[in-house]
Amino acid sequence: METIQPLRQKERLFILDAIRGIALCGILILNIGGFARPHQASRHLLVYNETSPVDLASWYVTNFLVEGSYRGLFSMLFGAGMLLLVHRLAKQHTGLAAADIYYRRLIWLLLFGLFNAYVLLWFGDILYAYALCGLFLFPFRNSSVKLLLVLAVFCFAVTVYKGWSRTTERLAVRERALAALALEKQQKPLTDKQQEDLKAWKTIEEKSSVAKLREGAGKKINEMQKSYPEVWEHLAPMIRAFESTKIYDAFFFDVMLFIFLGMAFYKTGILTGDKPLWLYGVFVVVGYTLGFGWGILEGNAYHAANFDYYRYLEIRPIKIEIYQLHRLLVTCGHIGLIVLAWKSGWMDWFLNAFANVGQLAFTNYLMQSVLCTLFFHGYGLGFYGKLTRSELWYVVVGVWVFQIIFSAIWLRYFLYGPLEWVWRSLTYWKRQPLVRPVSGTMVTAA
Repeated sequence: METIQPLRQKERLFILDAIRGIALCGILILNIGGFARPHQASRHLLVYNETSPVDLASWYVTNFLVEGSYRGLFSMLFGAGMLLLVHRLAKQHTGLAAADIYYRRLIWLLLFGLFNAYVLLWFGDILYAYALCGLFLFPFRNSSVKLLLVLAVFCFAVTVYKGWSRTTERLAVRERALAALALEKQQKPLTDKQQEDLKAWKTIEEKSSVAKLREGAGKKINEMQKSYPEVWEHLAPMIRAFESTKIYDAFFFDVMLFIFLGMAFYKTGILTGDKPLWLYGVFVVVGYTLGFGWGILEGNAYHAANFDYYRYLEIRPIKIEIYQLHRLLVTCGHIGLIVLAWKSGWMDWFLNAFANVGQLAFTNYLMQSVLCTLFFHGYGLGFYGKLTRSELWYVVVGVWVFQIIFSAIWLRYFLYGPLEWVWRSLTYWKRQPLVRPVSGTMVTAA
């Protein structure tokens, strides 16, 4: 019986590694806020009076222009990577061997995700979610592009419905409370339900005031400046919620939407650059124009509402939830731009750097957790809550530079990243080769 072996370097697709590396670095643009600052200040500029042009620009970029797009790109690559793996395994062996390796790989990924969340203390870990979503993918490995697109549309519809449902319920709470408030002003008796609605709304108003947000942010900073056991105790409930109720409520469909699209885009050759140049040009023009345009309109509405969420819901350009459509448009813009840069041949130096990062994506993703938690948390350097949103870009770029240099140097001497090697060895339950042969040269493209 032939032994199943992991993916060899020559089997890698350069463009997929480059896209994966760019997606990984882009994810840090959004994650850095969770690593570094209280959530109360995420969309509210007045919590810290961040009114400078650079802070305002950073607010637009992270919350309305690229928010979720790099995660969408990363999810697409996860779907494409699944097809690469299982199709190669199917060629090597028949029967259940391919499924055996695939699911063993996911189980280890799930455990690494738990490690990232509960040991490294990154509450926004994505590995756990990918492992759970990956459990459902194997039956769809040979599905047609049409079916994969239908499944993506279904996931899109679920996320839109859930977003609409949440918004409708929030507005309903306010409407009921305002009606009860009007009766109270007329000195008319209120029912028990009306009194509950009014009390709930007053609590919402109080919690969303700038003063309360600042107070909550201050308490958060104080908690995150403590020792490792104390930070763990503070974050554990948030991690449990994220990896249970939040995943199953909506995030599962959010991830599956882009995984299915990634599988479809890989099968059609979109992700591998096999389509005509004009298509990628359309991706760039349409994706960025509509995606960024819509993001600017949303940001303008939120700013005009003075960061009042309920006022924003009233004046936003479109009343239905189109967050996933915005993400998809910008993500497609990223794909188009990267592929066009690759096809032009002018940006090889740039793409090579990120292809190295992409080959070490697993190591680099967990490395971001290590670097950022140690930089911001109290048991490390303790910079949590001390940097403005524009100053966080220095940290982001610094991590990018470090990971680009580290990845290039590492791949000169080793075949795989350190954690990729551990993951492979655990998956195949056999120590894999790691050191690059002396006579060999680094290969990043097939």
